[in-house]
Amino acid sequence: MPKTQILCPQCKQPIVAEIQQLFDVSQQPEAKRLILSGLFNWVECPHCGYQGPYPTPIVYHDPDKELLLVYVPPELGLSQADQEKVVGPLIERAIQQLPQEKRKAYLLHPQQVLSLRSLQERILEADGITKEMLEAEERRVKLIQRLLQAPESELVNILKAEDELVDSAFLATLSQLIDAALVGEDEASAQRLQKILDLALEHTTEGKRQRAVADAIKDLDRVLRQLGSRVDPETLRRTLLNWLLEDPSEARLQALAALMRPVLDYAFFQQFTERIDQQTDPKAREQLTQVRERLLALTQQMDEYAQKYEQQIRQIIHELTHHPNIEEAVQGILPMVDEYFLQILEDEMERARRRAQLTYVQKLQQVQQAIQKALAPPPEVQFWEKLVAAQTPEERQQIMKEHAALITPDFLKQITLLLAQAEQGGPFAVFKDHLRQIYNELNRFVMQQKLRSDGSS
Repeated sequence: MPKTQILCPQCKQPIVAEIQQLFDVSQQPEAKRLILSGLFNWVECPHCGYQGPYPTPIVYHDPDKELLLVYVPPELGLSQADQEKVVGPLIERAIQQLPQEKRKAYLLHPQQVLSLRSLQERILEADGITKEMLEAEERRVKLIQRLLQAPESELVNILKAEDELVDSAFLATLSQLIDAALVGEDEASAQRLQKILDLALEHTTEGKRQRAVADAIKDLDRVLRQLGSRVDPETLRRTLLNWLLEDPSEARLQALAALMRPVLDYAFFQQFTERIDQQTDPKAREQLTQVRERLLALTQQMDEYAQKYEQQIRQIIHELTHHPNIEEAVQGILPMVDEYFLQILEDEMERARRRAQLTYVQKLQQVQQAIQKALAPPPEVQFWEKLVAAQTPEERQQIMKEHAALITPDFLKQITLLLAQAEQGGPFAVFKDHLRQIYNELNRFVMQQKLRSDGSS
C-alpha cells in the first residue's frame, strides 16, 4: 500500500504513513481480520513519539454478506457534505470492483455506524455473533483476569459468587488459555490457569456437571473395553441399556448420547420400551419412560447439531470455491479443518462429479490442494523428518545434498536447541544419541560444502 503524508493526530506535524480507507473483503481477504483486530492505520510520529490509530473515514464492504458499512470518527468534526465528499468515492470504488451481476440493492443504502466498536459488532453480527454474545465473552474475560490477579485463598469464593458466568464457554476458554501457555512455555501461567480450572470443575454448577459427565464417559469406556472389539450388536445394546439403568443420571445419559449415538438406533429403543413394559410398578414405569424420552431428546439434539454443522461446512466450502484467491481464503478457515471437514469436501466433489459439474469439481480440487498445502509442515520440518527417518549415514548424506539450501544457520540453531533439550531429559531424551549423530553429520556436511566453495573460488 502506498504511503501518504498526513498530520500527526497529537502534534499536527507532517508524517508519512500507510493509511487505508476502503476495506473490501472481495479484494482483500484479510480486511475483516484487520477491522476486528483494530490494528489498522497505526501511525508512529518521529516528532512527538505518538503511537496509535490515525482517525480517518473508512468504508467496509463484504459482498457475500451484503454488508456496506461507513464509519466516520466523530472527533474529525466533518459536516454531512464533507463526509459525503470523502466516503462517496470510496463506495464508488467498491461498486466498480464488483461484477455487474453482484451489484445489488444494498449498495444503494450504506449503513453508518457511530464507533469502531459498533462497526466491529455489525461485522460479527453478520457472522451470527450477536452483541449479547460479545458482552458475555467480555464478562468471561474480565472474570478470568480477576481470578488470575486474586489471592489463591479467594478463588473458590469468587467462582461461587460468579457461578452463573461459569458456563461451558468459560471452561473451554480456560482450557484454550492453558494450551496456549504451554505452547508458549509459560509454565507459571499454565499452572495458575490449571488451578483455576480444577477449582471451577469442583465448585461450580457447570463444572460439577462436566466432571460428572467426564466420570460417566470414563466408566462407559471401561464397560466397552470389557466387552472387547468383537462384541455383537445385540449384546452391545443390552449391555449399554443395563449400564444406563444401573444409574439413569443425566451424566450417563449425556455420555451415552455423545459416545454411542450410532448404537442408539430403533432396535435399542425397542429394547428400552420392552424393559419399561416389564415393569409392574407404575411409578418405576413412569421413571423409566422419562429416562427414555430424555435420551431420545438428546439423540435428536445430537442429530440436529450434526446436520447444522454439516450444512455450515458445505456453505464454507461453497464460499471458498467462489473466492478470487482460494489459498488466502483457506487460511481463515484452517482452525475448523479436521477429518470430518475433509470428508465433507470429498463428498462435495463426488456429488459434483455425479452431476457432471466439471468447473465446480476443479474449484473443489483447488480448495483441497490449498488446504493440503496450508496444513503441510514447512520444508525445513519435512527435511528434518526425512533425516530422522533415514537408517544410515549414507542415506542422510544424500538427503542433505538434495536439501542443502535448507541447512541455514537458523536451521542448525534449532537443531542445537532440540539436542540440548534431549540431553536435559524430557520427551526427546531417548533419542539424544541419534540426534547428536545427525547434528554432527550436519556440521560435517556444512564444513565440506564450505571447503568446496573456498576451493573453487
